[in-house]
Amino acid sequence: MKSLLTFILTIYEVTLFVAVCVVFYPIALLIFIFTAPFDKRRTLLHKFSCVWGSIYIWLQPFWKVTWEGKENIKKDQAYVFVSNHQSLLDIIVLYGMFKHFKWVAKNSLLRVPFVGWNMALNDYIIIKRNDAKSQIDMMKKSEKMLREGNSVMIFAEGTRSIDGNLGTFKRGAFIMAEKAEVPVIPIALDNMYKAVKGKSLWINKVTDMKVKVFPPLNPKDFKNTKEITAKVQEIISGQLDEWRSAEK
Repeated sequence: MKSLLTFILTIYEVTLFVAVCVVFYPIALLIFIFTAPFDKRRTLLHKFSCVWGSIYIWLQPFWKVTWEGKENIKKDQAYVFVSNHQSLLDIIVLYGMFKHFKWVAKNSLLRVPFVGWNMALNDYIIIKRNDAKSQIDMMKKSEKMLREGNSVMIFAEGTRSIDGNLGTFKRGAFIMAEKAEVPVIPIALDNMYKAVKGKSLWINKVTDMKVKVFPPLNPKDFKNTKEITAKVQEIISGQLDEWRSAEK
């Protein structure tokens, strides 16, 4: 049986989610209509989407996100951002970076009212799981976006962790970085899985979510994509271990 606090927080967050979507989507649509002819990269719309995502953190009294390392991101440089993935909350939290990027997201998210529609307006990169052609198309579009100056955000594990432990990193993010000749920035997230566990939608009280943005890694400094993949996984794994040791 869920606690009364969990029930109240969940009702509050769901109500907030719907209310914000209803208010913010028409604004996003107007931004798209008026800026699409000259803002091909959707920079203004993405900035607005960052506010949209972040408002769920700002208006949740029991959630606090501590950021470290944003200064490692240069304004006019495209990157492949590689993050671990713990819960649905990761997406909302990473919007709080307030940096321009394109999500690599599964196609099922497009069916989510308002949120999916906004993703389409932003021209994010969509992939169908277990579809070889879709994976190839995703890689091609990601490389194109990177060459046009857009950063790309991808969850290297490919799916959410059930218990917060790190899964095996896939090489796709590192292959696209190598082909587009852009740096990779590792991002470590922790305690998001405590706020929204696994595939559940129940909201829990958490006050110590953490994000660390690491300095960029140049694919040219590594022998191959296997080596840089292992290095990024080592960096994120080490940071998770450090955070959890400090909590004991």
